[in-house]
Amino acid sequence: MAKSTNNPLQGYLRIPKLYVLLPSGGKFSNIESISDISQELPIYPLTSMDETLLRNPDALLNGESMAKVITSCTGITDAYELTANDVDVILLAVRYATYGNDLEITSTCSECNATLEHTIQIEPLLETISVLEDHYIITLDNDLQCYLKPYTFRDAQKAALSAFRETSELNTLITKEADEMSKLVTFNKSFIAMANLNIEILSNAIIKVIIPETDDSEEITVTDNKHIEEWVLGISKQHADVIIDKLNDINELGIQREVETTCEKCNSTFKTKIEFNPSNFFDLSF
Repeated sequence: MAKSTNNPLQGYLRIPKLYVLLPSGGKFSNIESISDISQELPIYPLTSMDETLLRNPDALLNGESMAKVITSCTGITDAYELTANDVDVILLAVRYATYGNDLEITSTCSECNATLEHTIQIEPLLETISVLEDHYIITLDNDLQCYLKPYTFRDAQKAALSAFRETSELNTLITKEADEMSKLVTFNKSFIAMANLNIEILSNAIIKVIIPETDDSEEITVTDNKHIEEWVLGISKQHADVIIDKLNDINELGIQREVETTCEKCNSTFKTKIEFNPSNFFDLSF
């Protein structure tokens, strides 16, 4: 009699612990594992391999660990195309599925500056998930309309990794024995690299720009990313800041990020922000 090749332990693998609605609803990326009926995403607890990946500082910094963990815990094949809002919700849900409802956070009292340790509940936060709009529109003072979308996880990780590298290089340069001209050249290269990356990330978050109709011309819709990037490179700092401020607001949407707490030292009540940082969110030691 031929032996079965089926693994008898197959029925004892992980199952989803909960299902969550993603803020993007899959609008900005292709998410195969979202339910066609409920539009919710299954969330599995971490495996021991996932925890090992999260303990790798280098892979965590460049996003590789988080991408693999998201795939493992959700079935999403390309985590980099998720919005940063979606990733924050997934992180919180995976934390809940793996370790339970309690989340330890540290805050500083706004009245007495005491450092406090709190335990908050994750489930009420997951109940605050809200769906993002298809796009967000801002009108500049020259009447151009910019249609915006949230940053992707890829661009958010690029920005974080670049900032870390540039800061490390500059700190090394400050303590290094070198002539002032060499230091100045290195500083300039670092700032140019950061500026170019910021232009790229900002351009990627612009869906289109509409040039309004005038007496002499019809309305023009610009969707070509290269044209948008060239435009972003040449706009005023004032216009760039308006767009960046709006994008920063967009990337805070999707889930409640503040909780109200009471200081045990002075009894004052204040709001503290939850940091969705994977390097300390899962309370793993390196």
